[in-house]
Amino acid sequence: MKFLSKNKDLFFKVLLDVRVVLVILSILASIQSFANNDFSISRPATEYAQNFGIMYSAQWAFYVLSQEDTIDKHGSFKNWIEYPTQPDFDKDSFDYNIFKHSLAGNYYYLFYRHQGYSEMESFAWTFLSSLAFEFTIETVTEKPSFQDIYQTPIYGTIVGMGSERLSQYLLDSDATWMRVLGYVVNPFNLLGPHPLDVSALPIFDAKAPGFVMSWRF
Repeated sequence: MKFLSKNKDLFFKVLLDVRVVLVILSILASIQSFANNDFSISRPATEYAQNFGIMYSAQWAFYVLSQEDTIDKHGSFKNWIEYPTQPDFDKDSFDYNIFKHSLAGNYYYLFYRHQGYSEMESFAWTFLSSLAFEFTIETVTEKPSFQDIYQTPIYGTIVGMGSERLSQYLLDSDATWMRVLGYVVNPFNLLGPHPLDVSALPIFDAKAPGFVMSWRF
C-alpha cells in the first residue's frame, strides 16, 4: 500500500495506458470483423486519397483559424518535428475532452458518410483522420494526446450516427423550420448527393480577397 500511495500518479497512468491499448485493439478487431460484410463497394485508391485529403485540408484550415493565438505563443516547426514521437496524457478536463472531441469526430464521421462510406468504413476513416490531426497538425503546439486518439473516433462516431438519423428525420418533415434544423444537425446535407454539386470561385481583389461558393441541394 505504501508503494501505491507513493506512486499513485504512475499507477493511474499505467491503468490509462492499458485502457488505451484495449480500446485501440477493440477498434482494430471491430474493423476486421466487419470488413467482409459491412464495408461499401470497392473504391479506387485515388478516391480514398481525395476524400482523406479534403478532410485533412479542412482540419489544417480550422486549426490555423481557431488556434491563431496559441500558435503564435507556443507553436514552432521544432514542435511539429519532435512532438509526434512524444505522445502524452493531456491535462484537459474529462467533460471538456468528451465534448470537444465528440463534436470533431461527429463531423469527420458525417463527412465520410456523405461520401457514401458505410458506417464501419466511416468509423475507420474517422479514426485515421483523428490520428492525422493528433500527429501531424496539433503537434505544432502540443504533444499528441492518448485520450484524444480514441475519444475522437469512438465518441464522434456514436454522436455522428445519432446526428445522421436525427437530421434525416428532420429533413423528411413538412415543416420548414424542422428541415432547416436538419441541415444544422448535419450540414453536409447542404452539399447535395455528390461533392461536384459544390463550386467555389476565387475573388482576386487586393482590398477584399476571398471566394464565392455555391451549392445545389
